Amino acid sequence: MYKIGELSNLSKLPVKTLRFYDNEGLLPPDYVDQLTGYRYYSAAKLSDCYRIIALKELGFSLREIKVLFSLPKENFSEFLKAKEEELLNLKKQTEERIAILQNLNSNLKERMTMFDIVIRKSDEIRLAYDRKIVSSRTEGEEVLKQMRRILPAAVSGHRTVLIDYETEYISESFDMGFGVEITGALPKSCPFPEKIISFDTDTANLVCTAGECEDGLNALHKYVLDHDYQITGPVYQILYEDNAVEFKLPVVKLKDYDSSYREDINLPFENDEDAVGHWEMTDFLPCREMFHPLKQKSALIKDFARGLYFLPEGERYWCFAWTKGLLLSDSGYPHRRNQNPYTIEKIGGETYMFIDFKGPNYYRGGRTDTLVFRKLDSRSYRKEEIMITDEIPDLPTDDSSILGSWKVCGLVRPAEIFDPHNPCPVIPYDALYWRTVEFLEGGGMRNSFKNQEDGSLHTDAPHVWRWVTGYVICNPRPTTSRYMIHRIENTDYLFIQWKSGDYSFAGDEPYWYVFRR
Repeated sequence: MYKIGELSNLSKLPVKTLRFYDNEGLLPPDYVDQLTGYRYYSAAKLSDCYRIIALKELGFSLREIKVLFSLPKENFSEFLKAKEEELLNLKKQTEERIAILQNLNSNLKERMTMFDIVIRKSDEIRLAYDRKIVSSRTEGEEVLKQMRRILPAAVSGHRTVLIDYETEYISESFDMGFGVEITGALPKSCPFPEKIISFDTDTANLVCTAGECEDGLNALHKYVLDHDYQITGPVYQILYEDNAVEFKLPVVKLKDYDSSYREDINLPFENDEDAVGHWEMTDFLPCREMFHPLKQKSALIKDFARGLYFLPEGERYWCFAWTKGLLLSDSGYPHRRNQNPYTIEKIGGETYMFIDFKGPNYYRGGRTDTLVFRKLDSRSYRKEEIMITDEIPDLPTDDSSILGSWKVCGLVRPAEIFDPHNPCPVIPYDALYWRTVEFLEGGGMRNSFKNQEDGSLHTDAPHVWRWVTGYVICNPRPTTSRYMIHRIENTDYLFIQWKSGDYSFAGDEPYWYVFRR
């Protein structure tokens, strides 16, 4: 049980407001000490506090909230629907609040369970802490019980905490943190270190009962995704003595994409011998804290399947260069040029690099992602030896059907999905790099490309490209790209593989540029 001041700290509602809610019959205490007059509240009252905050933000008056609290759950839907119609008629509330109301109403119809989610900052918690890879979540609960038995009762608080460091759904082998709240100094003999978990940035909060945890956590993740938040940390599950559970998930609200943002990547080179060599990607995480050397979490590492090379003197390859402390990247659509800070650490006999990577969410006001790489070797590679090159076929140039000029109309992968009514499903037409191609007799080619900075066109020198029957050859790399002509709806379309750096250095399946005569 908590005094009114303690509930105020947890809910961030002033004591004066809590007393007012009590007087109005909206939030009565669970117990009042007749001698002292102190109000005592169960931890489950946090749910009511968050519910009141959420409903007030939706425009409900205290009188309406009191009526809603008095209704059985099966009547909630009708009440909420009436309020939705009122908001639409008056047109005084924002579209976002209406969407939240509709989402709550939908949840009530599906499960008759109402979860209130509030985005806010809250106080830190001091813990005696441990971290383990456990086979099941039930085993995790046993770890907490064991910690309770070991810790002195004099310094143990009311709450215990489970920290879920996983980033994707799994059914076994969980990387979890375990904490017991402490109110004083840990004895020197304590086997657990002290850890402070802070919620001083925006956090999505949800309170439910122990039996509602699965539905509550699903609702929390759905809310975050539906309302365009970026997840920036692990899920914290705070367990109370009266069977209440509070979930906390660090988030950042995303904004519109800022395509104008650029960073200078033409920096003077400073060497870092520890960085030179070949690195294998081992994880892709919301933050550094979630890394565990024995537990890979993300399936996104396939995007860097061939790893990352730090070449001597910071030499650029693919879309990367570097200088000490920074990975310099130039990639993506919309185009992104970034200075991505890195650090190198020795962990368990291995060398790891942690890169604060400025991905698409960063351009929407979000946080960097944490890319984790393990060092494979410290060789001084040359760009030529890490690049995929193709064999050049010895074929004639006798395909007369290809001769002439073609203009780009689309970009697809694979070629089979091409739809002339939606030729550019990947990026807008104006952003396509390859603009025209002309096939000349004898194997010559003229290709024009669009400068993404100023929109001007340039034509490659004659020695760069040539063709043989069935293939387009880029001489400098070299790469051999297939071409084919398909007639669709009485129109000839030319498909040419685009073997960019994604193919040459990452081994990705090529896209296909599509042209019309």
